[in-house]
Amino acid sequence: MQRAIRFFCWLTAATSLTAAGTAAGRERTPGGASDKPYLKAAEPTTSIGGYIDHELFWTDSRKSFDQHRFIPFIHGEVSERIHVAAEIEFEHGGSLSGSDETDGEIKLEFATVDIEFSESFTYRGGVILSPLGLFNLIHDSPLNDFTNRPLLAREIIPTTLSEAGMGFHGVIYPSEAALIGYELYVVNGFNSATAGNIRSGRGSQKSDNNDEKSLVGRLNYSPALGLDVGGSLHWGAYDDAGDETLRILALDGSWNRGPFDVKSEFAQASVGGADADSRSGYYAQVGYHLLPGILPQFPNSIVTASFRYDHLDLDISEETRYTFGLNLRLEEETVIKLDYETYDQADNKNGVILSVASYF
Repeated sequence: MQRAIRFFCWLTAATSLTAAGTAAGRERTPGGASDKPYLKAAEPTTSIGGYIDHELFWTDSRKSFDQHRFIPFIHGEVSERIHVAAEIEFEHGGSLSGSDETDGEIKLEFATVDIEFSESFTYRGGVILSPLGLFNLIHDSPLNDFTNRPLLAREIIPTTLSEAGMGFHGVIYPSEAALIGYELYVVNGFNSATAGNIRSGRGSQKSDNNDEKSLVGRLNYSPALGLDVGGSLHWGAYDDAGDETLRILALDGSWNRGPFDVKSEFAQASVGGADADSRSGYYAQVGYHLLPGILPQFPNSIVTASFRYDHLDLDISEETRYTFGLNLRLEEETVIKLDYETYDQADNKNGVILSVASYF
């Protein structure tokens, strides 16, 4: 007990060690749930923002428009140290009116209460955006240079992954320029459908299907602005009896220097007990920013040329995708994307995607 009390006091006092310098006040996860444009100038009150994306697919198997997402954000500042945040997702136009069938969906993507004891120790409870890998935390369409998400974010870490639970998160500054961030939560976890497909096994926000709970967490280290590495873990029973375990490990890294952006992520899932089914995926992405101020009507405009390599190994099948992208950001919050995708194992998916995304 005395060790636990001393550990709590150490966490609470850790921010007093912060030196004046570039690390203080930095976001642990730039572009994450607490770093949105509509929050930049917000007074202590309730703020509303969000983002929208719209897509045109012109591939071998699909030629159509898709009103993919309309996502309102709500952020309430109860006091300086108590915050409520939520994200509501309307996908593919939402539900069809007057029909039992649905063309899309409406769901609560996250909804949390944060109680900050110190910057290094904050309680969080609710529907939590799972800190499993980096991309799940920064999946917003306007933030990313490509229209489609990485393959591993579809099959290994089913983005967007949100889970009901509670735990703690915080930021510690070990030096003037460095930052260490952590998130650790106990959650309901996945359900029995995980055995066939991890994405289909995402759990309920209402109740758990077994008496066991799952643990999810991420630790990231940023030695300087523009460089970040992280490791994540999800571990817990998924079947109704609570006997079979799902374990997902993820590693990620990002680097930004001048006009260059580099991102990479690897995730491996072990589904089952002694005869575990192993599934894995990874991607590597590079972007180069050029032609700043290319449009005089939009002085903040800039062009980005990008390439991403995706690979997915589901044990019984593999998939590889190459994506070439060129996008125009009229403002930092608004982007028009043109992508060409080609697959090694699925020729009918090859083609062009044109999309627009914007925060508001």
